[in-house]
Amino acid sequence: MKRLFIVLIAVFALLGKAQAQSFNAGVIAGATFCQVDGEEYAGFHQLGFTVGTYANLPFGRYLSGQMELKYSLLGAHSSHKEVSEYGYLPYSLRIHYVEIPLMLQGNFGIFTIEAGASIDVLMRATEDVNGDYQVTTRRWSRISATANAGVHFDITKHFGLGARFMYSVAPCRFTGNPGWFYNQYYNKVIQITATYNINSPLR
Repeated sequence: MKRLFIVLIAVFALLGKAQAQSFNAGVIAGATFCQVDGEEYAGFHQLGFTVGTYANLPFGRYLSGQMELKYSLLGAHSSHKEVSEYGYLPYSLRIHYVEIPLMLQGNFGIFTIEAGASIDVLMRATEDVNGDYQVTTRRWSRISATANAGVHFDITKHFGLGARFMYSVAPCRFTGNPGWFYNQYYNKVIQITATYNINSPLR
């Protein structure tokens, strides 16, 4: 993992040197509202967070590419209704990832639309079923992938707000249960973030 960080920092530095006039960089932080498709609990009840940095490289007037390096807490959580009315056991899942999104962006003034994918490296996973807390990192895929789509608004020349929908394109866990869908878990996330752009008024 240390080597991965070193490589990414080196890439950021090289891009910045090569595109000194237009290269943009900044920090990103926000909240994640999560669930996991494939298990019996539904709804975006797990509140998590994301924090990291990004490097943005314009390709022209309307198009740019962005690479990010983020630490994110995802997972799932039972709702009050599932426990009180449906008889499900109280459940909490927390999954910690280092995410490396690569995004292609269309820029239209203060408004940006974006789409891309990320490689997600699992750091730790824990599950709590009715008070039985366990570290279950080994049950989850060490590396998974997520598709991303979202929008971003520049509030000022440095500050912005964004919203992104994320869904696994590769299973984050194989359960061993029969059947195709219920043998696999997929992260499903709504992410709301704030950005601070360091180098330029342009993201």
